[in-house]
Amino acid sequence: MLTGSETVTAIFGYWPEFADARVLSFGFSTEGTVSLSLSYIDASLGKSAQVSLAFSGVRDLDLGDLASENVLDCLTVASGDPMTVTLEPCIGLRGSFTCTAATVTGVSSNNSFKPNSLRESA
Repeated sequence: MLTGSETVTAIFGYWPEFADARVLSFGFSTEGTVSLSLSYIDASLGKSAQVSLAFSGVRDLDLGDLASENVLDCLTVASGDPMTVTLEPCIGLRGSFTCTAATVTGVSSNNSFKPNSLRESA
């Protein structure tokens, strides 16, 4: 489905839905390519990473509500020919598109991430 997804699962142990992931960058080229860079934290595991994705052969693009701050509720890549990508927002960017290929183009683990315990935040 997603080429290079093993680089993300190596960090988290699973492929995340990217709930509460901050959208660091978003791009679209007229050649039919969408790029997306996300900052994702799994507080229960105490792990975080920046994940960059590229989607090619993009069609049926329906995106909106891009804001200065964009946070996803869920990023879904449904298998098929073509694949369907859905961006469900918490804040800002939302929409969907189809694509012929999806690739993890980069993963940078943030080893310095340390979640606050509930006792520390009280």
